[in-house]
Amino acid sequence: MHLWFKTCQCILLVINIITPSSVLAVTVKSATVSITANVIPACSAGSTTGGTTTFGVMNFGTHSTLSREIKLIGQSNAGAILVQCAPGVNYQIVLGAGKSSNVAQRYMTGSQSGQRVNYNLYSDANYTAIWDDTLGITKTANGLQEWVNVYGYIPAQSTPVADSYIDTVQVTVSW
Repeated sequence: MHLWFKTCQCILLVINIITPSSVLAVTVKSATVSITANVIPACSAGSTTGGTTTFGVMNFGTHSTLSREIKLIGQSNAGAILVQCAPGVNYQIVLGAGKSSNVAQRYMTGSQSGQRVNYNLYSDANYTAIWDDTLGITKTANGLQEWVNVYGYIPAQSTPVADSYIDTVQVTVSW
């Protein structure tokens, strides 16, 4: 066993002689890395379907007569407006006039010339504040998705010919 021990010592001595000390030394270096993210005062609005931003369809339903008023509250993906902004961002939503070019007298048209259904859009549940294309409504974001209700109203009126009536209103969200 003594010979074996001497042989091991010789081998270790030879390894130390032929191996540079820099290879055996362990060097540790450390540094820092900066991690950053920027949150900008921005918003997103609507949902995207096939590359087009939409708020869905506000559908007043099917009626055989318009002799009574019809009220409707827009729901998620069906006329309500989806907005999400960074917390604290003030944003404004305005609604265009549609085919009528007058927010106070919106109407839907059918396929027959001269036939229409009068309606309007409101920003309040009492149906008193017409949602216009200049002032609209303003809100301050909390950072979460928010569905903003649109209140639709068809007043009692003469019933036009049976048809499907439609209008398209531009929704603009600005911040």
